[in-house]
Amino acid sequence: MITRKKPEKFRLRRTMMFMNAQKPSLIKDAYIYGSDSIILDLEDAVAENQKDSARFSLYHALKTIDYGDTEVIVRINGLDTPHWQEDIRCVVAAGADGIRIAKCESAEDVKLVEKHVLAAEKEFGVEEGRTLLMAALESPKGILNAYEIVTASDRMFGCAFLVEILENLCMSK
Repeated sequence: MITRKKPEKFRLRRTMMFMNAQKPSLIKDAYIYGSDSIILDLEDAVAENQKDSARFSLYHALKTIDYGDTEVIVRINGLDTPHWQEDIRCVVAAGADGIRIAKCESAEDVKLVEKHVLAAEKEFGVEEGRTLLMAALESPKGILNAYEIVTASDRMFGCAFLVEILENLCMSK
């Protein structure tokens, strides 16, 4: 079993490569491409009826593959789905460096995820505070609440903006 070192909140992240968490053939060699981070996707890249098998693949990949210094982040399913809580448990148990919160719209979303991450860390004996958070701002509401979102947790290491949302906001003026 692979044990990952504690992630660095303030590290250089020039490149982030997305990979479907359901495909072991892809994620087993993801580190060879030299990206600073890989994001294993449990959300959009995984069909609704394949969520459990994707979590299974993700867990075993993180427990058996040495990604070296490549940061491993997992994009969980949105908080409006029935999948996100089990995603968090799997991600924390497997020892991922962080969680990307899909469709994050408020500081309350961050705090809810943080609460579940802390519970999972306690459940699986993971050092408290080890699992970092990143918010994906994918709606105008998320963009408008960006400051509150990024300051909602000490675990937060960054946020990502969906370019189409920014374009739509600019075009509507």
